[in-house]
Amino acid sequence: MKWFEETTEWTQGGVNHTYLMDDSKSKMFAYVKFGRGKPFQFRTPIRIDIRGRKFRIVPDVYNLKLSMPEPEGRVIKVQGSRGDEHTVTELNGNWTCSCSGFRFRGDCRHVKELRS
Repeated sequence: MKWFEETTEWTQGGVNHTYLMDDSKSKMFAYVKFGRGKPFQFRTPIRIDIRGRKFRIVPDVYNLKLSMPEPEGRVIKVQGSRGDEHTVTELNGNWTCSCSGFRFRGDCRHVKELRS
């Protein structure tokens, strides 16, 4: 998990917060309003739609003690084309990957390579 500060420039007065998300930015665990104050922690991670939004990684200054829940099923770490590490999981024949390609298309080369 990493802290991401939103840097989106909104045309109609939107506001930016700081979010604690998984590496794929698909699940949010906590956020800080306007980047100030105490983090608000969710009981369970929530999905976030990042389409059209921009983020940058920021240092953890909040010292929130959270850990990623262990994924169920078979877990395989793979190297992405840009050097990133992605997590591919398989549970009862259902495959998922933490890469952005899988998040947007529902399939990716990492899963295809492991299936074959």
